[in-house]
Amino acid sequence: KWPREHQCDDGHYVRSLSEMIIDNYLYHKGLVHAYEKSVFMNSNPDAVVLSDFYLPQGDVYIEFWGLEDDEKYQKRKEQKIKLYDENKINRIDLTEKDIKRLNDIMPKLLAKFNINVK
Repeated sequence: KWPREHQCDDGHYVRSLSEMIIDNYLYHKGLVHAYEKSVFMNSNPDAVVLSDFYLPQGDVYIEFWGLEDDEKYQKRKEQKIKLYDENKINRIDLTEKDIKRLNDIMPKLLAKFNINVK
């Protein structure tokens, strides 16, 4: 639905400026990451779930929830969160307001999964 038109410093193409900020943060902190990685859900093997980002260190997924005023998007968000929780998958949730404070909040969120940043 939304094209990948924002190029990040590491060469990834992402769908929004906020995702570009997150990707660039991860890259400049030296954190290996994947963009839009499929997530296998044991509780529902047929579920199609793409995470926004995946960090192999810590085995943690990052979800950026950007469309707060879209009802269909909010329903899908609830479904994804339920699947992550049911399957006990490590997850960090970010919203638009978090993007403005990324340098302050990400080290704390990553530390919960034993990921330290420079």
